[in-house]
Amino acid sequence: MMVRSSLVALSLVLAVPALGCAGTVAGEPPPSSDTATTRAPLAVTAHGPVKLFGEALGDVPLTASQRSSIEQLATQAEARHQAAGAARKDVMLALAGQIEAGQIDRAALQPKLDAVTAAMRASQPADRAAFEQLHAILGPDQRVAFVDAVQAHMGQHRGEMHGKHPLHELAAQLGLSDDQKAQIMAAMPQHHGEGRPPMRDMAGAKHHGEQVMQAFKQDRFVFDEVAPAQDVSGHVARMSDHVLSLAEVALPVLTPDQRKLAAQKLRDRIAAGDEGLLELH
Repeated sequence: MMVRSSLVALSLVLAVPALGCAGTVAGEPPPSSDTATTRAPLAVTAHGPVKLFGEALGDVPLTASQRSSIEQLATQAEARHQAAGAARKDVMLALAGQIEAGQIDRAALQPKLDAVTAAMRASQPADRAAFEQLHAILGPDQRVAFVDAVQAHMGQHRGEMHGKHPLHELAAQLGLSDDQKAQIMAAMPQHHGEGRPPMRDMAGAKHHGEQVMQAFKQDRFVFDEVAPAQDVSGHVARMSDHVLSLAEVALPVLTPDQRKLAAQKLRDRIAAGDEGLLELH
């Protein structure tokens, strides 16, 4: 019941954000005078796409000044994302309460979802500009190495997520009986297959994300030339509808104890800093 794939988060941060700055053009050298390079983790305390980019940059040889500039970008990004993270946690806590009560109230959740959209929309121009700044900091070979490392880390995340269908995880965590699993599956035929709206969103975002990463390798990188700005509200609406629809299907089948356990597991994820639900920034 959680939308938490790092690939999804990466794709949407590349495809969705609002228009950023003018971009990087050919002939701009990386702003660094030192020459010795090292490989070491970056942005180790970051979350979401920033964490994924930091992991990938840890595989790229960087000078000390480059490393300092990139760490500053990551710190600024984390600060920008605090409002969106808090808004997502607010949605998750409210959803946990509704799950425990046994009824989804979309009207009550909507103002909280609107807050997620507003926070994401507010941070995205600077997010987009920061990615262009990263392009300016890195040299040509480093850009290629970074893109290759991002793709490798995404492949690792895909491998970790392979076969982890939300219903299978739900069944294992809550101890669903075969009859309960059959009831849930029978009630959610519209969620089967690759054609459901969230999967179409993910496929489209993945395609745009791949275009951006290939463009990032080039000397000239201007974000709006590669991925035109899109409104985040539609993505939040579709992804939240998917999550809430699954909850509405499952809740009537669960026992009170199972609902309580599901709510507690969701709260545990929040306490652990997991903002997987609606993590689209």
